This record gives sequence, C-alpha cells and structure tokens, in this order.
Amino acid sequence: MKTQRRSAFIPPCIPTLVDKPPEGDRWTHEIKYDGYRTQIHLAGGYARAFTRNGHDWSTKYAPVLGGARDLIHRDAVLDGEMVVQDETGRSDFKKLATAIRWENASLVFYAFDLLSVDGNDLRKQRCEDRRDRLHELIGDPRPISPIQFSQSFEGSGAEFFAAAEKMDLEGIVSKRKASIYRSGDSKDWLKTKAYITGEFVVIGYERKRGAAPSLLLAEETDARMRYVGRAIPAVPGAQRDELWQALEFLHTSHFATPIGAGNKAAVPVQPVLKVMAKHLKGEEKLRHATVTEILRP
Repeated sequence: MKTQRRSAFIPPCIPTLVDKPPEGDRWTHEIKYDGYRTQIHLAGGYARAFTRNGHDWSTKYAPVLGGARDLIHRDAVLDGEMVVQDETGRSDFKKLATAIRWENASLVFYAFDLLSVDGNDLRKQRCEDRRDRLHELIGDPRPISPIQFSQSFEGSGAEFFAAAEKMDLEGIVSKRKASIYRSGDSKDWLKTKAYITGEFVVIGYERKRGAAPSLLLAEETDARMRYVGRAIPAVPGAQRDELWQALEFLHTSHFATPIGAGNKAAVPVQPVLKVMAKHLKGEEKLRHATVTEILRP
C-alpha cells in the first residue's frame, strides 16, 4: 500500500459537551462512536491517517487505508472515528487498543465529514452540504467494508438520545446544519453522553479547602489495578461519615497503583473498599463521576 506522500493535517472540530441535545430543524444528529478520532487523507493514490493530535498512524491503520483507496478514487480528506465493533455492531472502546496492535483488519472507520475533495477546501460550506458530498463519495453501507458513512437522524434530539441510551451506546453528536467546519472547540457541534455505573476500588482521597472532597478510584483488571480518576461521594450523610472514618482507618504510606503527578494532596489508603460510581460513558478517565453506593469489603 502506498503511504509516502505528505499532506497537511487539519486540527479537528471538537464538539462541546452538553447535558441534553438541542431541538429544532436547524440540527441534525448522529451516533457518537466510541473510538479514536481519525483523519484520512487520500492524494494521488496515496493514503495516510492521522490521530486527533496529528500523529501519523498510517501503518497501524493500513487495512482501513487500503479499503479507502479501493472505495474512493479521488483526492479527499475525511474526518471520522476509528472503531472496533462487538458482535451486535456497537463500538467497543476497550477492545480498540488490542485490535489496533494485533487485529487491525477488524477496524472500521466511520466518516462523518468531508473537509476537501480534489484539492477543493470544503470547510466553508454548510455542514449538511459537506455531508451530502461525503455520502455520494462513500455510498450506502456495505457490511464488509472498513469505510462506512455515519448516518444522521432528522428529528427530536431527545428522542434520538433516548434511543441511543436504550441501545447502550455512548451518546450522540448534534450538528448545526448551516455551520462551517472550524478547528478547535465548537458550539456548532454538541455531544450528549450517556451515564454508566461501575464498580471501583478506593485507593485514596482528597479533602482540600474550597473544593468538594473526592475519592481516588481504580479499576480492577485481570493482572493489576488501573487508576481511573476522582469521584465525589453522593451518599446519605450517615454513610458519608462512616466512609471517612473507614478511609482514615485504612490510611497507608503509598498508593497501590500510580495516580499521576497532579494529585499532590492525595492521601493513599489500602485498596480494600469498593464503591459504585456513576460516570460518563466512553471516557478513558472518569468524568462527572459521583459515588452512589458504598460496598462492604
């Protein structure tokens, strides 16, 4: 496969996180795929792939780039998400890193925007017009193709988000139909994410003046524990008092797993107390996380 011609990476448009999707016919909605943001460049028979931060991952995504060259016989820059899917067709973020390293033939690229075609910059065109041209370029879904068009939904954002939650998807992205493509944070693209509850081990805590107290949580894997972030206790007062007493009793001299350099005020505890925490789905680290239940060790 050809991957040698250089082309300029375009910093991506980043959707703003909101609590609920927008309504009205000025917006269109798509599934939010749980994967790695990827930009594919096709030029003169060459194909390259860039990560969200502009790193060249063409070798890692070689089968997908081969599929793109077979499907699209024009110069183009595509914006989308690289995913791996489970048996039901849902994107599975936890399997993605392994798939990239060992099974990259199982990767699928969902294209949701077209930034240029045949050397013509399309970023100043309306979002809905860019997507129409992208659909023409890719065509209707082909079950075995590693290149797919991200379908959109016209209608109530709340209804589409409810359907996405029911299907156990990460969430949705809503886009203003008339918007141009701007690199960086954008309020023309809005993401609404579902919440999920999981079980975690408490490995430490922080109680700083002027800030809500938080627990430092880790996720247990087959081989080790992995630090995943903070969560604010949201349990009744009596349980909260009991929690802090237990944590003071479990105080230890070092953390059971590395927590990073930005937690200088953190206090380590023995990793025996487990909790249930509600957090945004599809994030590598916990976001908007609250502890909803304390499990007895």
